[in-house]
Amino acid sequence: MKKLLILLFAVALFAAEFDWIESYEKALKLAKKEHKPIMVMISQKNCITCQYMDDVAFENEELAEYVENNFIPLKIKLKDAPKHNLKAYGTPTFYFLNEKGEKLTRALVGGATAKVFLEKLKEIKEKYAH
Repeated sequence: MKKLLILLFAVALFAAEFDWIESYEKALKLAKKEHKPIMVMISQKNCITCQYMDDVAFENEELAEYVENNFIPLKIKLKDAPKHNLKAYGTPTFYFLNEKGEKLTRALVGGATAKVFLEKLKEIKEKYAH
């Protein structure tokens, strides 16, 4: 049991990950401070595709590092999306916002493999970089 715990701890240390911001206002402040666009993920409990993105796609080291270095990752609940003038067309729905909270792209709906999502992020970053 002790060896299993040590192994799990070691895996957790090296797992690719980034911390989601869960406050819209905090994400805006960070976007202004760091001069990065905000990547919003609208999700809901028991969403299989949302879980896939969290547990598989965003665990990809290259994708996680790219998100962390180039975007402010904001996750909001489906019920909170209208408060921020965002509409979910299914979950997950992704938006990319500038530091004023203005939409840079149309909504992206659904999940994708890490490779496909990373390519889309690179396109968005290239098109909307400061």
